[in-house]
Amino acid sequence: MGNDKELFIQNWNIINWKQVTQVVFNTQQRIWQAAAEGNIKVLRALQKKAFNSWSFKLLAVKQVTNKKFIQNIAGIKYKTYIPNEYRMELIKALSIQGYSLNLMQIDINQNNLGQIIQDSALQMLIRMIIEPEWDARLEDNTYGYKSGYNIHDLISYIAYTSKKSEGYNYIIHGHIAKKKDSINYEYIIKKSKYSGLIAKQLNLWLESNCLEVDGFFTSTLPKTNKYIISPIIVNILLHGLEWAIEEQFNIHSRCSLVTKNIEFSAPIKVIRFFDYLIIMMKKINNANEVVDTINLFLEQANLEINKDSSEVTHIEKGFDFLGFKIQRILHDEQISIVPSFSSMKNHYINMRNVLYHSENGKIRATTNKSLDEVIKELNPIITKWSLYYKDFIPSEIFHSLDWKISNIIYKWFKKKVKATNTLSKWRKNCQIILNGKQRIGTDFNSVLIIHSSFKHNVYKMPPYGKSFYDGDNNYWSIKNSVMPIVEIQ
Repeated sequence: MGNDKELFIQNWNIINWKQVTQVVFNTQQRIWQAAAEGNIKVLRALQKKAFNSWSFKLLAVKQVTNKKFIQNIAGIKYKTYIPNEYRMELIKALSIQGYSLNLMQIDINQNNLGQIIQDSALQMLIRMIIEPEWDARLEDNTYGYKSGYNIHDLISYIAYTSKKSEGYNYIIHGHIAKKKDSINYEYIIKKSKYSGLIAKQLNLWLESNCLEVDGFFTSTLPKTNKYIISPIIVNILLHGLEWAIEEQFNIHSRCSLVTKNIEFSAPIKVIRFFDYLIIMMKKINNANEVVDTINLFLEQANLEINKDSSEVTHIEKGFDFLGFKIQRILHDEQISIVPSFSSMKNHYINMRNVLYHSENGKIRATTNKSLDEVIKELNPIITKWSLYYKDFIPSEIFHSLDWKISNIIYKWFKKKVKATNTLSKWRKNCQIILNGKQRIGTDFNSVLIIHSSFKHNVYKMPPYGKSFYDGDNNYWSIKNSVMPIVEIQ
């Protein structure tokens, strides 16, 4: 397991973060192992030790006091300098004190930053402690903030299962929604099997509307994740859904920790991404019974499958999911994975909006921008979108987008210069030769990134039941270096 020695360092500037991270991860692996073996006594002892661990608290505070957290989670610009002395004082005081912030009722600003950081640090600490336990408990086909896995793993698994040879021809998909005004919080706490201070604190976060703030049990994607604890609460809440269906249809359990063998003969497969369900079936005549079984399970928490957003479809017709259109080619084993129509349209609009704006109901060129400014705005848009899709979609789509954006920029340039010799000015001022190819740019420090420059990685699905905490550090190190985490588009 490596070095587990705690470092009670009081000076933030000399902390060995590699060693701190190793101490935390080694403990998390033991928590996972105890949960996998069902050894509750050892599990709770390790979690209690972790809660009081100086290393766990160091890492929790580090993660919620960085620039990215404050910008993306707290939702405010990073203007406040956070002294290292404050970080150390926060670590010393980090404990369950019986309160929680309701982000629906307070203004998120600089004045509340200290409270937000303090509450978030406690959420991070508890999440780091209980996440390995639920990683061991949850069904294998559960995705969404699952350590070591990303959206590409989910899309690849759906594509693999959609092959003709697998026999899953029908899809039920849709998000889970609240059936009544509020979710049954008591059911969540009871199901978690936590007691004492942790149970009380989880209940406080639930009463602070953490799930509602993050957009869970709505059609909103991606989730806002302002509450760090929300994703694991959702996983606790929906844990057992797959088992309920397996029991109803007398399917041999496929949960990790029970068996590592995929049941190819199973007539139904359940895949969950947060609060979104994909049910894959071999026969359509099971559809109504499957939906009834799911709703019966969800009713305990005052939830149900949303009727308005749910759809039953044949895999050869395809369906949209997380910005992808997934479809089996008619009478073929081949699976088509391309950006959905709405994703393509939104990406095109986002790029065009850099160059054009609406004025008095008309679309006009934003001619007060320089080409350098346009490139600076377009590059992150193109990069983010391309990283998300590059490992799945055909290269022709990327080349088509490159042609479209080049054409848009040229038309914008024509409106900007309003000259008869536009083409010569374009070639002189807007094009350079880079690596032997003509590119849009003003110099080597300002070149438009093209979609087709992003090449796909050779992808291999993780073995069934593989866990980030299973001790195979070499495997996970290689996997996550090849397949980095990407954001939903």
